[in-house]
Amino acid sequence: MKLISRTMSALALALLTATGCAPVDEAAELGSVQESEHDGLNSINGLNSINGLNSINGLNSINGLNSINGLSSTTGLMTTTAGRSTVSYIVKCALPMGRSITKKDQYGVSYTYAGQFGYAAEWESSACGTKCQESVSACVLAHVNTASVNIPIWMTAANPSVGWGRSPVYTRQEGSFFGNIFVSPPRAFYCNGKDFAVNVVPGRLGATQVGAPYKNPFSGNGYCADACVRLSAPNAGNGYSSCAGSSNVVTVWRQ
Repeated sequence: MKLISRTMSALALALLTATGCAPVDEAAELGSVQESEHDGLNSINGLNSINGLNSINGLNSINGLNSINGLSSTTGLMTTTAGRSTVSYIVKCALPMGRSITKKDQYGVSYTYAGQFGYAAEWESSACGTKCQESVSACVLAHVNTASVNIPIWMTAANPSVGWGRSPVYTRQEGSFFGNIFVSPPRAFYCNGKDFAVNVVPGRLGATQVGAPYKNPFSGNGYCADACVRLSAPNAGNGYSSCAGSSNVVTVWRQ
């Protein structure tokens, strides 16, 4: 079954915001929708033009998230409210439903973060390589909403935990997201879907965005269809196999 997802809240150039996930829509038998229950991720520390998430934020992709050396309890993300919100989205994107990690902050207070999408299940206990980093990055970027408006979205991707299934309700192709926000400098990109300017949503592609962490690397109108590698049948039109050299692309659909 695929999941329904709600978008994240505002992100400054140095920060990435997002909304949390709410209960999964059990009626959704196709596609990849996720729902949010948090008010928003208001800052992803270190996501700026110099440092990626994998640098000075107590986060090390060489080790599993559940290990001391994978996600530090004494420095970086776990030491601030905004940082812990960032962690919640990283875990939601990386781990599948039914899996979770528990981490302490610098004061010894424990926080448990649940997985939902399973883009990189291996990161729970082992290293997160390039594919893992790009998959989680695309998922996180897909949830950004710079206006802090919580809206439902539908995601499709090559990742088997998500897949190419479409929804009869989420028919507007908003855009695609790709890159790697863990490297330094971070690579955070998007391109326009064919419907990005139809029924626009505050803080999303097609509407005014202030402080968005990503950019469109393509010239002209920036349409994904003009620059990305399209899928062949039977998944033609459901997303893209690669964009700007990245084969871990998440395509978002709106109602």
